[in-house]
Amino acid sequence: MTGRGAELAWLDHQVGAARPAPVVVSGPGGVGKSALVLTWAHAHLSDFPDGQLWVDLRGHGPDRPLTPDEALGAFLRDLGVPHAEVPQARHEREGRYRSLLHGRRVLVVLDNAASEDQVRPLLPGAGVVLVTSRNVLPGLEVHEGAEVLNLDLLSPDQGQALLRAALGDRVDREPAARELVAQCGGLPLALRIVAQLARSRPAAPLAELVAELRHAGDRLDALEVGGDLHSSIRPVLSWSLDRLPEDAARAFRLFGAHPTGVVEAPAFAALCGVSVARAARLLRVLVGAHMLAEPVTGRYGAHDLLRLFAVELAGVDRERVAAKARLFDHVLHTAERADALVTPNRYRVPLVGDPAGAEEFADYGSALAWLHRHWRDAVGLCAWDEPELDVRRWQLAYTMRGYFFLTKQWDGWLECYRSALAACLRLGDRHAEARIRNDLGRALLETGRPDEAAGQYESAQRLFEEIGDRHGWSNAVANRAVLLRRSGDLAEALRLNKSALDYYLEVGARRNAAIAWRSRAKMHYAEGALDEASADLDRAVAMFAELGSHLDLAEAYDLRGVIAARRGDAAGAEAQHLAALEASRACGSTLEEAKALHRLGDLAAARGSVDEAVARWGAAVRHYRSLGSPEAAGLTARLASMDVAEERFPPDEETARPAVPKSV
Repeated sequence: MTGRGAELAWLDHQVGAARPAPVVVSGPGGVGKSALVLTWAHAHLSDFPDGQLWVDLRGHGPDRPLTPDEALGAFLRDLGVPHAEVPQARHEREGRYRSLLHGRRVLVVLDNAASEDQVRPLLPGAGVVLVTSRNVLPGLEVHEGAEVLNLDLLSPDQGQALLRAALGDRVDREPAARELVAQCGGLPLALRIVAQLARSRPAAPLAELVAELRHAGDRLDALEVGGDLHSSIRPVLSWSLDRLPEDAARAFRLFGAHPTGVVEAPAFAALCGVSVARAARLLRVLVGAHMLAEPVTGRYGAHDLLRLFAVELAGVDRERVAAKARLFDHVLHTAERADALVTPNRYRVPLVGDPAGAEEFADYGSALAWLHRHWRDAVGLCAWDEPELDVRRWQLAYTMRGYFFLTKQWDGWLECYRSALAACLRLGDRHAEARIRNDLGRALLETGRPDEAAGQYESAQRLFEEIGDRHGWSNAVANRAVLLRRSGDLAEALRLNKSALDYYLEVGARRNAAIAWRSRAKMHYAEGALDEASADLDRAVAMFAELGSHLDLAEAYDLRGVIAARRGDAAGAEAQHLAALEASRACGSTLEEAKALHRLGDLAAARGSVDEAVARWGAAVRHYRSLGSPEAAGLTARLASMDVAEERFPPDEETARPAVPKSV
């Protein structure tokens, strides 16, 4: 059996142990449970000289499940009991069945079981029993000591091997075969359907079939074999849903409304409109039925085809709109609470929606960890194009700005903010539009689109001026000053910066003022006025330290180190970059940490400490690569020019990135 050698060996071991307990093979529909067990049974015919008993219990399928009475009657007739002599009472059937099997070497295969109650009366009390089920059947583990094999999806290589067995070397000749495997999500039934479709069109390249499957909305339709329910994906998946309790079936349908298909219990509770404890129980039911999986503790998802099926169901579920609003409120208000710890000194807006289901965080580290796990959810939620969600869309994007800036998730920032801008325009909310355009400009600037950034800043400045928001106007002006500095127009940059700084000082906006001082220090540095730059930095550092803003401090210390190096003060430069390294680690900024390591490596190389330089640069390269930063290529080339292989610069304890601390 292609791709299941380890599982067949596991069955060999379990049966060889001669244990009287049943062996259960569990897994989602279409994963090949029956095929595995029947392959093993056929290969071991000689091990069971008294025969093999097999029954399809019809636990999942178009027909009514068999009752234990019906299965026992069939087994007794197979064992030679005349129909007229088959007992009517179940306990008598069980007794006769076990008596007939006593002392005999028989394999009993209970295929497609629905539950423990369906299986227990069919256990002979001795011998070898193999059970297959889409459910985990934990009761058989608890009371009968069953060993359970959870049959997983095929890996890409195993899927390729299965296709190769069906289609021959065509699979190796056509590059599209690997994507064909990916479109099937590792589900053996889907791969066999695809193989049949490919055989039915021998002249067509596999790329044509890939194109049909690539469109998610059509994939389940494409994986159909006309007239055979057992060989089509949609009905096979639906049978699992049909056997679920109604509340679990409803929960699975609503799972399809989640934007990324990876949920935790609190978000699932919001989707379903139930308590977190109830959501956790529903998740256990769905995992037990192999409708969801838990690949990482506390995080749940479905394989690709099951998720497509859930999305399809959610699309027609009458509860989906309310479920989406509940989920949005949960993520929006939880993100706000997380951002209050990660970016504590920023301007906030009153949020719409119900905060009742939002999660709480004890410290900076847990808040940042939640944002790391859920930023993709936020991007997906902002992309939802329902008009009734527009206010939530721009508010969630605005709330995520601090995280995106900290982690330099520019793509997520751009996607969120473009969705948010469309929402603002549809709402006609000029104030929200101004805020979103102002922040969008920064993301565009950082991703190399200065002309687009300038357009957003100018639009934001005009809108803020029209609605009389001087704080917002000052923010837009300060951002334009940064853009002008980068383009080399230092005089105009300094003029605009002063306009913003004067306002911040007037109203006591301390963090904004400190950022403006740091920005002005960069302008003075660019024109060679090092004393003025240092004076502005001293003001900024004092304010950032008072506010506990480690990300801002990391940037300021970095500039201090650059100024010290330019003055020829290597020791002072190293002290500042070490301070930047500490501050960047305190807030979890990968980019600022990489910059500090890079500059510390430069200083080490200048004083001839090659090993230290290689270690610092190596750690910096890894961080740059994780961000997709172009700095990685230049620094890697520098190391290569020194004939340094990457194996020589793994990060040591000093340069390795530690866990984010619990508080700032």
